[in-house]
Amino acid sequence: MEILTWFGRVDIESCAIIPAEDEEEVAKSWLSPEAAQLEKQPNLRALAKDCGYISDDQEYNARLREAAIRLVRRQLKAWATSEQDLLHAVEALDDLNQAVNLLDERLYEWSRLHRDEIVHGRDLASSLSKDKSMGELARAILNLRESRQRMEEEVASASESLAPNLSALAGQVLAARLISRAGSLKHLAEMPSSVIQVMGAEKALFKHLHGKAPSPKHGIIYRHPAILGTPKKLRGRMARTLAAKLAIAARLDYNGSSLLPELKSALDRRIIEVRRSKKAPARR
Repeated sequence: MEILTWFGRVDIESCAIIPAEDEEEVAKSWLSPEAAQLEKQPNLRALAKDCGYISDDQEYNARLREAAIRLVRRQLKAWATSEQDLLHAVEALDDLNQAVNLLDERLYEWSRLHRDEIVHGRDLASSLSKDKSMGELARAILNLRESRQRMEEEVASASESLAPNLSALAGQVLAARLISRAGSLKHLAEMPSSVIQVMGAEKALFKHLHGKAPSPKHGIIYRHPAILGTPKKLRGRMARTLAAKLAIAARLDYNGSSLLPELKSALDRRIIEVRRSKKAPARR
């Protein structure tokens, strides 16, 4: 009987070995159906010795280590996709936002030691960029803001390329954040619109499920102009409308659809209808 191992295909009875030629064959060996059918799994170390593949344990360990490293490199290459680049770029953008906000607060607190007046009409970091003591921090903040702007442009470009319909409806950065929160465009496309609606409001949702808070009307899609520009009593309805369209857009993008302008037109019409509504939606 033949089994597939990490070092090749082995005939257990004759002890003949056909060495593995590439990482693909090695990868298959970890879930070898032939080996799984055996009542007792063979000792691969002993099998490799008996068949003359290796001479001692040290050689076996060295070759096994090399095979494992090749498999890891192969998997890392498979993960290095444009979608993964986008997910990391979104995380980096959030990190930059947090860093800029923290340093802005530090600069403000520091400046209050030396200045009684509050700067009006001019950015604090810009006004202190040439200060003897605080200038270094102020210039660092300005540089980080420029980096954040460039990173946002990169995110927008990558998002529009990966998910054109979702980007058209949500805006490039919000579309990227939705994909990032979901983990991938595939996961987002599989989500019902009700989940997309409250994505990012998980804590509020859990409190609601335990009877400690009302049901959240929206999560990170709150940043969409359609919701921000809608009266509070209609935001729940608007959030449901937007989430339904975003779910459709995500599914289209995942299945390779090109940009469909009529989807954006349909959303715009529905936004107008909801805002013109006189009746507030029922409380959920």
